[in-house]
Amino acid sequence: MGDKNGYFRLVIGDNSTGLELFPPEGEGEALNFKEVQSYLDNKKIEYNLVSLRSAVDSKQHKKIELNQKAYFRVNEETAVRLSEDKMTVLCRFYAPSEGGSLVDEKEVIGDMKALGIRAEIIPGAFDKFASDRDYCKDYVLAKGEPPVEGVDGEITYLFNTDLSTKPTLKEDGTVDFYHLNTICACTKGQELAKLKKEILGKPGKNVLGEALQPREVKKVQFKYGKNMHVSEDGLTLICDIDGHVNLTEETVFVSGVLELENIDTSTGNIDNYEGNLLIKGNVTSGFSVHASGDIEVRGVVEGATVIADGQITVAKGVNGMGRGLVKAGTNVIVKYVENAHVEAGNYVQAEIILNSDVTAKTNVTVEGKKGLISGSHVRAGKKITAKVIGSDMGSDTVLEVGTDPTKKARLVALMKQNEELNQTIKRIMPVLTAFKQKLASGEKFSPEKVEQARVLSGNFVTAQKQLGENNTEIEALKEALKEATDAVVEVSDRAYAGTKLVIADSPLVLKAPYQHCRFVKQGADVKMAPK
Repeated sequence: MGDKNGYFRLVIGDNSTGLELFPPEGEGEALNFKEVQSYLDNKKIEYNLVSLRSAVDSKQHKKIELNQKAYFRVNEETAVRLSEDKMTVLCRFYAPSEGGSLVDEKEVIGDMKALGIRAEIIPGAFDKFASDRDYCKDYVLAKGEPPVEGVDGEITYLFNTDLSTKPTLKEDGTVDFYHLNTICACTKGQELAKLKKEILGKPGKNVLGEALQPREVKKVQFKYGKNMHVSEDGLTLICDIDGHVNLTEETVFVSGVLELENIDTSTGNIDNYEGNLLIKGNVTSGFSVHASGDIEVRGVVEGATVIADGQITVAKGVNGMGRGLVKAGTNVIVKYVENAHVEAGNYVQAEIILNSDVTAKTNVTVEGKKGLISGSHVRAGKKITAKVIGSDMGSDTVLEVGTDPTKKARLVALMKQNEELNQTIKRIMPVLTAFKQKLASGEKFSPEKVEQARVLSGNFVTAQKQLGENNTEIEALKEALKEATDAVVEVSDRAYAGTKLVIADSPLVLKAPYQHCRFVKQGADVKMAPK
């Protein structure tokens, strides 16, 4: 047995009008009292309200008399209505009285047209009713055509646009202001953004034939500055240079020079930036900067680390506070250097060098109003030029020229490593000797002891091999450092007594002050030569 809604039909007698009530079948819906009441009221058929409600609420099959007046025969009827959004035509059918005629599809279509419905009846919709004639139930006769909504245009950025400057909390509970995510590097040819063009929607119409417009779609286009271009199909934004990229108010900017106000808690450390950096203010104590290009600091470097593969320029000087490092792949140009370590792959130029360690592969030039090198260890491959070297306070000042500082540093490092290797060999040798002696005498060892001996033997062989390789490199470096050079130290004003000069590994400690002098190596000694 299928599911059918409860329904009713009029029973017409000779001198009375009644109502036959049918309960639902299966999962069908029970008869609704208000629907029955509305039906009778529309036909102006009199009834007793209490009796009618009681009969409907009983949900049983029964017949009741409504009045003692004969009503005319009633045909099968339809009630066509629209959904609130005018997108669906619904119809309820009501049973005929005995002898009443049944509706056909043409009548239903006529009812629809009378309501101004222009949508076509769904094929088979009426047949679905006619096959089982389930009354007091909604049947869908027609539907409108909803609009096909379009798709908004969209830009997907292929770089990190969320450059948060919020510091992180470390495991020990302190706040890390040094490692902030403030820069997004980019390279030439890198795809920066992708664009999906908008797709326009298609209009629809409701069952009355009224047009329904789709919503407006969002149109997008790339917004960008210099150093980028858009692909031929207009769908990809491509970077033209190595630099950094950022998104500001939906506009992409690429710059080969990253400009920052200061390096401090607002930026954190700048690690391995691909490009040039311009720091308008200072690099504050404890922070570090590393760039693949040039770095220009218009303020001071205070107890910080600044490393560039290119040139470093510091307009107002370096106050290293005993821990500052400035290291350039090419040149270092700085107002002054105090209590800092400076390394240059080419030359260093400054006005003052105080209590610092400075190394340049070619020249160190200290010129200007003071032109002073004092209390410092300064190394240059070819030439050191200054106005004044040393001081009358007897501060330790050492100037070395004529040796490649990188080779000299490598030599020192190898010699230090050799000391450690010799200590390792000295420590392992007696242990291995004793083990071999006991093994030769027939003493048995546990697997753990045998494994320990095997590991020590391996370490011993490795240390000896490394020691031999180091010695070969050390001899080559010593020969290279012995080569004659035209290295020179020039002093345009005064060289104080106590200053130590080393030219091509030949030392000279000044016993007296010199003025307007030039020092070179002659034979095995360092001599003053005419300027």
